[in-house]
Amino acid sequence: MTISAASPTAAHQSLPGVWDSIWSLVQDCGLQVGDQLPSIRELAERLEVKQGSVRDALLKAESLGFVKILPRAGAFLRVPGATLTKVATPLDAVPADAFLPVSSSAAHNLFHLLDARRLIEIELAGRAAERRQLEDLLPIRRALEAMLQLTDPTARQEYVDLDLRFHLEIARLSGNSVLFSMHQTMMELLRPHLNEVPRDLQRKSVTDRSHIAIYEALVAGSADRARAETREHLSLAYDSMLRDIQESPTVM
Repeated sequence: MTISAASPTAAHQSLPGVWDSIWSLVQDCGLQVGDQLPSIRELAERLEVKQGSVRDALLKAESLGFVKILPRAGAFLRVPGATLTKVATPLDAVPADAFLPVSSSAAHNLFHLLDARRLIEIELAGRAAERRQLEDLLPIRRALEAMLQLTDPTARQEYVDLDLRFHLEIARLSGNSVLFSMHQTMMELLRPHLNEVPRDLQRKSVTDRSHIAIYEALVAGSADRARAETREHLSLAYDSMLRDIQESPTVM
């Protein structure tokens, strides 16, 4: 990835100005939705600003839905370039929900979402296995490694972020931008529900083994195996939520 140097005045930019400069570099790199941005250190060096200024700009951009920051993984683009280039107001003035999918404002049946996810994601996994080059699997492997290293059962949101990144990177490899966008929207709709799923080491161990099986199918380039492992993985989540519903509520 080649990034052009910033202008000498970049060090004096305000927070919105730093983001504008970051976005110019993102455009120069030709990054698409789901792609990883350069590291904070690299951005700071290129823009000739402090790393803290870059970090603050990225955190603000994340709060507005422009990027997603994953611990130990980096920042990833959440909206297409054409969208941000049309924004005429400063970063601080953009409403937080300006770029969220329209459908995210509606209430959805959880099991309808899970069913729709299975219909789309199983096929995406098969296509990703057919199309993948081994070097394409690096973002998936990084997300998987970070999940495996996350042993704190209370770090639910961090685990969910990595889990979504793992599945979205697989969907992106399918090569179908329309299906990827649909899948991305569904995953964001599922995020609040996933954050509420109880976490324990036993459940994490089962989930981790399932993620590893999907990754191994991708490495092998086996579309049938990738579909089968993804089907099994999604059934784990579906059945687990059904069991949670069947259990009687606890009296406090």
